[in-house]
Amino acid sequence: MERHLPHIGLRTVKTGLAVALALFFADLRSSPLPIFAAIGAIVAMSRTVGDAFETCRTQFFGILLGAGFGAVFVHLFAGFRWIGVGLGMIVLILLCNQLRLQFAVPLACIVFVSICLSPAEEAFGYGANRLLDTTIGLATALAVNIIVKPYNNRARIDSLFRQFLRSVPAYVDERVLQGHYPDLSPLRVQLDRIAAELAIFGKQGLLRRRSDGDEAVFLQGCEQLAQSVWQELSALCAMDERGRLSPENAEKLSALGLAAPAGLAAPPQTEADVVGNYHLDNLLRAYGFLSAFSGAGQFPQSSIPS
Repeated sequence: MERHLPHIGLRTVKTGLAVALALFFADLRSSPLPIFAAIGAIVAMSRTVGDAFETCRTQFFGILLGAGFGAVFVHLFAGFRWIGVGLGMIVLILLCNQLRLQFAVPLACIVFVSICLSPAEEAFGYGANRLLDTTIGLATALAVNIIVKPYNNRARIDSLFRQFLRSVPAYVDERVLQGHYPDLSPLRVQLDRIAAELAIFGKQGLLRRRSDGDEAVFLQGCEQLAQSVWQELSALCAMDERGRLSPENAEKLSALGLAAPAGLAAPPQTEADVVGNYHLDNLLRAYGFLSAFSGAGQFPQSSIPS
């Protein structure tokens, strides 16, 4: 029987490399707590550079505040440790909130308690070593994440836009030409996936400039066009009557390979005709621009509705 080797992702490899390097750097300074260098490298190896920066910020400030307060309170309340822990916890949380470092509260409190429960003569050394070793791990992982092929989901975003473009004509055909009411939820799922990937893209630190503006802004514009297509299609599905198709819109549909049934295309006469063609025209305009911008080729540049 053929056996398949498990897939090893790049993030897995980068995590192993970051931990190995962090432990190496910790050994160079003869660290008594190298485990925290490894922990720092593990937690900082996030999918995107933005997420890695956020994790490093949380870890650094959490340990800095927790260790600093712990070293102070363990000496002030040497004979009443439990009182010092309680008071110190209150002060620490209030300080984090005052400095708008709420994200660091849980870790700061954990480090604070661990410092307070250590022998008073070892508190400062333990806190300083923990902060230094964790910083080594965080910095190492951040550097590896930036240098070794940073995560880039641009190709995935382009693929999702092309998938969206391929899906739209079938919905238009079912609603406008066949007069049915299609289930739009799969199209909504596609839009949500695009939005989620764009949120990740903004955290990558890979925003390259385009000749006509920033790449992130360009992609957000494409998302707005896709949202416009969805909104106009939803409006068509909310109408009680589909109305008749104007000859102009029938011609535009033919560019998508959609042929209007005989007798459906005629100059608008009723209110339903006017409203339906209005929404369809908006839909086709947004679809045309998105198609051209994506490079998918559904609409040549010269045939975009003006």
